[in-house]
Amino acid sequence: MSDNNLEKDENPSAEELQKYENSLQLVFYEGQISWQMNVLFVGLNIGIGTILQSKLENFDRLGTLTVVLSIIGLIINTFWLGTFFRNNRYYEFRMAQARSAEPEQFNLVNGAGFKFSNGQKITFPATSSVEKSKHKLSSFEQLCSNKMAILVSIICFLGGFLFLLIASLIPSIKVLCK
Repeated sequence: MSDNNLEKDENPSAEELQKYENSLQLVFYEGQISWQMNVLFVGLNIGIGTILQSKLENFDRLGTLTVVLSIIGLIINTFWLGTFFRNNRYYEFRMAQARSAEPEQFNLVNGAGFKFSNGQKITFPATSSVEKSKHKLSSFEQLCSNKMAILVSIICFLGGFLFLLIASLIPSIKVLCK
C-alpha cells in the first residue's frame, strides 16, 4: 500500500475535522510566531552591527562602546537562542497534536508527511493524470533545515559578539598587566 492511500472508507465526523483544523491552525500560528521572533532578533543584530561598524574600521581602538554593545549582543543572542529552543518545542508539540488529531485516512501530516520530514522515501502511485513518483530528502537537505539555519546563525552571532568582546578587552587587560 502506498503512503497516501486512504486506509478507511469512513469519513471523519465534523467534530474530528474541526479538531484537526484547529490543531493545524495552531501549528501555523506557532510557525508564524517563531519566524516573527527570528526577524525581531535579526533586526536587533543588524542595529547593533550598524552601530559597531564605525568602531570596527579601526580595530586597534575598540573602546567602551564596543564592550557594551558586545555584551548587549551576547545577551540578546542568548535570549534568541532560548526563544528559538522554546518556539521549536511548542512547534513540535503542536505538530504532535496535529498528527494525533488527523483523521487516519488523511495521512498528510502524520503518515507520509511525517516520514518524509524524517528522511524516509515516500512513493505515490500512478494515477490517470500523474506518473508514479518517489520523494526523499537528501542527507544534505535534511541537515540544511530552516531550524538548523537559524541555529547556525544564532551561534555565529554569539561567536561574533564574544570575539568582539574579547578583542575589545585585550588592550585593557594588557594595560592592567603592566
